[in-house]
Amino acid sequence: MAETATLQRTPCERFSRSMGFIRPVSNFNIGKYSEFCERKTFKECNCLTTGQRHSDLMKKAA
Repeated sequence: MAETATLQRTPCERFSRSMGFIRPVSNFNIGKYSEFCERKTFKECNCLTTGQRHSDLMKKAA
């Protein structure tokens, strides 16, 4: 266990697609980085065309 405390780790570079280009997040200015941090991850299960929400909407429409 003590061995893992002494390991040196390399920072992982994160990339984002912005305006059609893939750029490292570390190169973003303050405003763009703030916008990047506020983004939410898309989850298909929350989409209106899948899951329980879709079934409920279809029943109401019928």
